[in-house]
Amino acid sequence: MPLATVSLPGRDPASLPASSALELRGITKYFGGYPALSDLTLSVPRGSRTGIIGRSGAGKSTLVRLLSGLETPDSGELYRNGENLLALSPAQARARQRRTGLVFQHFNLLSQRTALHNVALPLELAGVSAKKREALAHEALTQVGLGELVGRYPAQLSGGQKQRVGIARALVTGPDLLLADEATSALDPETSASILELLIRLQRERDLTLVIVTHQMEVIRSVATHVAVLDQGHLAESGETKQLLAQPRHAVTRALLGAAPQVHLAAGQVLRQVTLPALDAAVLARLAALGGSVVEAHQGRGQTACWLAVPESVSLADLWAQMLAPKRAWHDPRFHLAAAWKGCP
Repeated sequence: MPLATVSLPGRDPASLPASSALELRGITKYFGGYPALSDLTLSVPRGSRTGIIGRSGAGKSTLVRLLSGLETPDSGELYRNGENLLALSPAQARARQRRTGLVFQHFNLLSQRTALHNVALPLELAGVSAKKREALAHEALTQVGLGELVGRYPAQLSGGQKQRVGIARALVTGPDLLLADEATSALDPETSASILELLIRLQRERDLTLVIVTHQMEVIRSVATHVAVLDQGHLAESGETKQLLAQPRHAVTRALLGAAPQVHLAAGQVLRQVTLPALDAAVLARLAALGGSVVEAHQGRGQTACWLAVPESVSLADLWAQMLAPKRAWHDPRFHLAAAWKGCP
């Protein structure tokens, strides 16, 4: 699902020292005799936003289950902040995994519990007193923008609100590692952008290591400071997002990335990709008013895919309000927005 790219000011984790929050060495995992992951070696820098991307069946879901402690590998070593989790006793490993938060694709909320009590559930299972866990859950919901909706049940929440509850639940135990497993793929583009903005803000405010598992290259462009590409259970390549997207070495990466036009951008400009129902005079006029121009356009069946050069200062809100979302297109099922640029926020 195409979505809008987000950008927030602040410290870029790509500039941090290369100490590892996670390090996988020779990880292999079999299911029914089939290797879902095979001899996987990968380092996740501490304080980074690392994207894990690959086609269906590449091993992404297996990897996130291993990182969250829901599965154990058949062989290899898994280090967390320099400590091999696989060398610990089960009780010790569980204690370490309590410092990991997991955000699910389909929210996984309990329908009979309010937002507050869904968020409080991990604390309840850990034996935290009712008064303390409700206070912590309320604080977490306030941090994700749902402080006024603590008493609502999942059926009374939108998809984006449900995912915010899921994020609050993942954060309520105070983790230093947050895993997001396809956290935006069930959401519409505008809601997806707001969830990604939230994840970036929380990662910065809490000094988290954020691992985002996705099949959407737009998410990698929007959020990730580092990226790892999986292919059939193997690591195809990994590195800083800016460098890897600029010079992809593996054929799978190039296929996932899609070739952007090689153009010279003026200082302060970024290259973004959008898909529109039409590229008409009104859209061109709005683009010109934003100081942008069309670099490349491809007419498809009922839509036009475009690469645009726009000023770096043009925000997501500007694009939606002034160019990409006239009222007649808001409910057009052909309307999608996907923003990308050479580099990351």
